[in-house]
Amino acid sequence: MMPIDALRAQLETLKQLPIRERMFEFAGLVTEYMSAFSIKPVVVGGLAVELYTLNHYTTHDIDFISSGWEQFNKLLTDELAFKRTAREWYHEELEIAIEIPSSDLEGSAEKVVEIELKSGRSIFVIAVEDIIIHRLESVLVSNVQFPEDHEDYQWAYRMFLLHKDDLIDHEYLKQESLKTKTNKWIQDWIKTET
Repeated sequence: MMPIDALRAQLETLKQLPIRERMFEFAGLVTEYMSAFSIKPVVVGGLAVELYTLNHYTTHDIDFISSGWEQFNKLLTDELAFKRTAREWYHEELEIAIEIPSSDLEGSAEKVVEIELKSGRSIFVIAVEDIIIHRLESVLVSNVQFPEDHEDYQWAYRMFLLHKDDLIDHEYLKQESLKTKTNKWIQDWIKTET
């Protein structure tokens, strides 16, 4: 396990990094630290979109799906001086906000991707198919008149276009889209691109 003093020292080095890289490397530090407690945080939400859009999307927080909420709270609040609000923790100097919206991953645990960072640390990230579905579900919930103009639709489509030939499991994406009633869009995209 990484000693807490070593983790604090690493935080100091993160301050010199650009915010995007800082967020990924902080996620890597947390992932490494939590592994000693058999906790495997998975990056979801905006930071996953940022990764899968090759940094074209930007976010201001790190969303983890993880068990061990108490361990996170102890680490962030007691050990690393994050300020806790109702839903998130925030570190002013690092300009990093952390949120853990759930302990249950909405998607396939088997498809979670392990990404190695520049530092050699790793993070676990929700599958691209699942984050595409999540963005499209957001469009459905918004109940907008022109869904294709919705920002989340646009990001979902960009991720599809970027990864349709390498990362995306088309059968899995189709199956999940049927479950979430987003299949019309997915079928249209697949038809258009084949």
